[in-house]
Amino acid sequence: MTIIVWRAGVMACDSCWASNGTQTVSMIKIKRLSSGALLGSAGENDSREMERLLDKIKHPDKLPTRQELIAIRLDYEGLIAFPRGGVWMIASGKVDEAGYADDDEADMGVWPAATMGGYAACGSGGDYALAAMDAGATARQAVEIACKRNINCRPPVHVRKLFDVNNPVPGKRHGRNSKSR
Repeated sequence: MTIIVWRAGVMACDSCWASNGTQTVSMIKIKRLSSGALLGSAGENDSREMERLLDKIKHPDKLPTRQELIAIRLDYEGLIAFPRGGVWMIASGKVDEAGYADDDEADMGVWPAATMGGYAACGSGGDYALAAMDAGATARQAVEIACKRNINCRPPVHVRKLFDVNNPVPGKRHGRNSKSR
């Protein structure tokens, strides 16, 4: 019941947090992890366990395996954007005793997200947002369009840049005291 979008260094999301079909609160669904990565979360409202699992990861080769994701038993879909390492989709869900997904159509694991056109979306409004970006929409505009078309997505829209004044490009020097090379 959400929309998370990535395009051109920007992650955007809606604000609807719902329980049993009722919007209970409006929240920002994007967090900056201690590693500097941006994490946009969809799925269960309480995704603190996923945030803890991903918090210190700085490169995609350290992302959790499918089995590690299953172990946290969280119905989750999200995008993680690394300062160096691209954008990745993360999905986990409920499984039966044999380790198979309860939902036959559920994908679980980690995979590159922004490979087709350089943008990605997840959550219940994902298809609307992808279509909007296919037509040239920015991340913010794609979330706004998804909010118009998907009943589970609601404004206001929140936007976070991967690189900004408070989180500059890793390895580059910024500010008045920087030495030029």
